[in-house]
Amino acid sequence: MQIGILLTTSPDHENSYLVGRLSEAWLKQGHQVELFLMGEGVYNGMAVHSPRRPYAVLPTLLGLGVKVSVCGVTAEARGLAESNLYPGIEIASQYELSKIVDRSDRFLTFGD
Repeated sequence: MQIGILLTTSPDHENSYLVGRLSEAWLKQGHQVELFLMGEGVYNGMAVHSPRRPYAVLPTLLGLGVKVSVCGVTAEARGLAESNLYPGIEIASQYELSKIVDRSDRFLTFGD
């Protein structure tokens, strides 16, 4: 099964932990996961370590083969460049989000 996820909450929100744990479980069951970060969610893609980030979800998921995209418009609005992101994260558009939705068997949104 192809699972698409939209994450719009910051790394210190419990949604980041939940998305990470669910994605890991789905991957272990043989499913494919694609993650799109938008809004405050783009901060999950930042390659920094902070005590406010109790669970950095992206390095683990990238290592397991999850395709991760960051909304270019919201990343730019927050001053994030590709050099600020974990290696392997793609800067993408809303068009790419629509493609993820289209090819997903299930699509989930985690936001406020």
